[in-house]
Amino acid sequence: MQGLRTRAGVMRWIAKGDGLFCAAIMMIFTLMICGTAGASPLQAADAVPASLKALLKSYCVDCHLGAQAEGGFDLDQLPPPSVESADRWERIYDVLDRGEMPPRDVDQPSSAAKRAALSALTVRLLQYSPVGGTVARRLNREEYENTLRDLFAYPEFSVPESFPPDDTQHGFDNIGKALVISPTLMQQYMDLATALADEILPPQRGPVPFTSKQYKIAVEHLNQSRQTGAHQMGDVFRLVSSRNMASNAAWPTRFEATQSGVYRLRLAASLFQTDAMHYEKRKQPLQLIVYARPNSEQYYAPFGELRQLATFSIAPNQSKSSSLEAEFELYRGEVFGLRWGNGPAFSDPPVREYSTRFLGERLASDRLFYAAMLQMQGGPRGTNQVDYYEAMVKLMKSGTLDLTDRRLDQLPEHYGGGLGEAPHNWIKAFVHEEMLRFGPAIDLQEIAIEGPLWLVEDAEQRRRKTRTVALLGQSPDSLATVQQLRPILERFLTRVFRRPLRERELSSYQQIAVEFLDSNPESRPLDALHVVVRRALVSREFLFREVGSGQLDDFSLASRLSYFLTSAPPDSALVEAARTGRLSDPQELRRQVNRLIDDPRCDHFVKSFTGQWLATRRLKDIMPDPRLLAFFDSDRDALIQETEMFFAEVLTKNLPVETFIDADFSFRNASLNKIYGGELEGGQMRRIELKSGERRGGILEMGSVMMATANGVDTQPILRGAWLLDNVLGLPAPPPPGNVPAIAPDTSGATSIRELIEAHRADEQCAVCHRMLDPVGIVMENFDPVGRWRDAYPIYTDAASAKLDEEFYKNLGKGTAQGPPIDASSELPDGTKFNDVSDLKRYLIENRDLFARCLTQKLMTYATGRGLSFGDRQVARQIAYELNQSDEGFRDLIIAIVESESFRTH
Repeated sequence: MQGLRTRAGVMRWIAKGDGLFCAAIMMIFTLMICGTAGASPLQAADAVPASLKALLKSYCVDCHLGAQAEGGFDLDQLPPPSVESADRWERIYDVLDRGEMPPRDVDQPSSAAKRAALSALTVRLLQYSPVGGTVARRLNREEYENTLRDLFAYPEFSVPESFPPDDTQHGFDNIGKALVISPTLMQQYMDLATALADEILPPQRGPVPFTSKQYKIAVEHLNQSRQTGAHQMGDVFRLVSSRNMASNAAWPTRFEATQSGVYRLRLAASLFQTDAMHYEKRKQPLQLIVYARPNSEQYYAPFGELRQLATFSIAPNQSKSSSLEAEFELYRGEVFGLRWGNGPAFSDPPVREYSTRFLGERLASDRLFYAAMLQMQGGPRGTNQVDYYEAMVKLMKSGTLDLTDRRLDQLPEHYGGGLGEAPHNWIKAFVHEEMLRFGPAIDLQEIAIEGPLWLVEDAEQRRRKTRTVALLGQSPDSLATVQQLRPILERFLTRVFRRPLRERELSSYQQIAVEFLDSNPESRPLDALHVVVRRALVSREFLFREVGSGQLDDFSLASRLSYFLTSAPPDSALVEAARTGRLSDPQELRRQVNRLIDDPRCDHFVKSFTGQWLATRRLKDIMPDPRLLAFFDSDRDALIQETEMFFAEVLTKNLPVETFIDADFSFRNASLNKIYGGELEGGQMRRIELKSGERRGGILEMGSVMMATANGVDTQPILRGAWLLDNVLGLPAPPPPGNVPAIAPDTSGATSIRELIEAHRADEQCAVCHRMLDPVGIVMENFDPVGRWRDAYPIYTDAASAKLDEEFYKNLGKGTAQGPPIDASSELPDGTKFNDVSDLKRYLIENRDLFARCLTQKLMTYATGRGLSFGDRQVARQIAYELNQSDEGFRDLIIAIVESESFRTH
């Protein structure tokens, strides 16, 4: 996009046009370069250009004059172009430019007259709504968190749930005018500043007292769960499972470490086995492994994610209990757990479920059990482990099982797992109960833990000390005088302000430290620094960015670029480019953009922008009707991941912008089979190729977008249409009048959604906007509320209101009948006809300037943090035009936006 690099390049682009329109645009840029001083009639606030006045008088006043003016737009009450009235004149510009007005069924102005009027209005609007206008922009929640994480090397920092959410404007939560500071938010900032200062610079404390205690842990005070293979049996606690899950162990329910220190564990353990057990008697030593985890957390974590504290060995030929003892570190709030590490019911780390090797071995070695399992399946709903085991044993002894069944010659293709009913769960239930009754197992008794014997630093204390040293640049013990604070303050405040520090600022903060120490002579320099840190974290210089007007300096440019592409402050490379003045150089700026796009931190941009532009943030608040499909959190996560990975692929590979509309690839896993069909296996997202003619490529057919523009129960053509107009076509519809009711689909099937919409459109207040809104919404009707393709509407019968069973996912389709066929055909005001979404995609590819301009404006709004002025929109229009005239891609579009005057202006 070389034409966009300089103002002269833009002038050359304009010169390629024709006639009156180009002459007017040339005049605009001359005014922008030379200023507007003098007696030009363009500066007269009370004058409307003659060409525009003539067009309005000839083609608009009949409908837009007086108390009955259509749409409430009365030209007689419209003041001449000015700063105050610019937004209303922009509306006139837009409807004329897009051909929405005058209506197609009345006389039309000539092309020359229309160009003359638009050119004259363009000059005025650029005068009163020029490029720029971002107000001082507060860090939004994500930027605030990321900035503090970076500032203090504190990656796990997050704001509390009580932190007020950010308001949104223009579809995004980083718009300066919406990011106000309320008293509630200011109090949160002050509280968090104090908490962070305490974290990084903890108050001085003397030696921490501690008292060593001994805790006896009765077997009934260990977690009880027959289903996980860890359960009390008489006066012992029996372990039978070696599954790779923290739930499959003995965890105390009435003990946790009160202080971080060394503790001593003593217990008695023995091997339990009988002649009646299925498995051979143990020949190898049994491993009893001790783990640690935070109390009540990581219950379902694999053992590989937990700290291993000790391993005991129990001899296989030892009939009596062994006395076992070990010392290990436990951190405050942790509990210990005991697991059988090498039992016959095992899993293969890092897999959480039982190994298919163990499951298969059990079926292959016990044909009678296999036959009973196939007949019994999972038993009646609600069957517990004991009942299932006893029913299976009874069936195995009945003599009725067919051991010649050919199914017994082949192991199951899929074992299942999780919540579903499948061989995995049936085998697990039987084996757990069998081993609890007959062995082999490890029996635990006489468990006691003593401590702390002495205190130790836990992992969090070590991390805190590391953060303190990172802030100070030296050991805290070496900071003895207030004079030593100056270099620390200079380095810290430069990072806080994200720009070079002014001498008066440094002196001001140093004086705060001096005054504190003068008033508190018993305090340390570290305590004075604590006060300074708190003050800095609630300062305007920290909480706000890009304060000022005119062109951004290099440091403000670095800040805007970094928060745009990483939602975080500039890194050292970007700061250095700004410090040396190189960031203003187009080549260096382009290099930095490419570097940040390739940086893993760009994932913040991908998540934040797609979450708002493509509305995937809404998915967390939508739960599909269980009568539609079984839907779990993992399915929602997969839909969001598909969207983000697709967006990232288009960005990093610099694919054409129209790839968003029509793509031959996507990213899927097994969870998405229920949305798109297919037979993928596993939870890993992978890139898949879409065959020619498939209707699954691009954002318009993504389940996430379709789900976000519905409500989980029924489709919302008006909502989908409004989203498409705003986010794909760049023709946002105004908000509906407050007295117009929403359309509620008739789930009885008596009235079609098309009939409801046509009745709705009969209202004169609605007709103007719905002429464009309805067609693009109806054409998406083949997608159900979760994005699945459908050819007919569902009808929810009386049975649909029946109470759902506890395991609702078993009731898929209950009370639902096939309704009338879907007619997704529609027609735009210009006569363009659609049969389904494929025609809409074709229309967008043929008119790709619409989408390119829309996407450019969305990106520019997000990047600059402001609603676009008329001048900004003209810059976006030029960028989109040059993009469509070239073979450049999405990454190039990002670069062009960053290089633009709009991005580089406050």
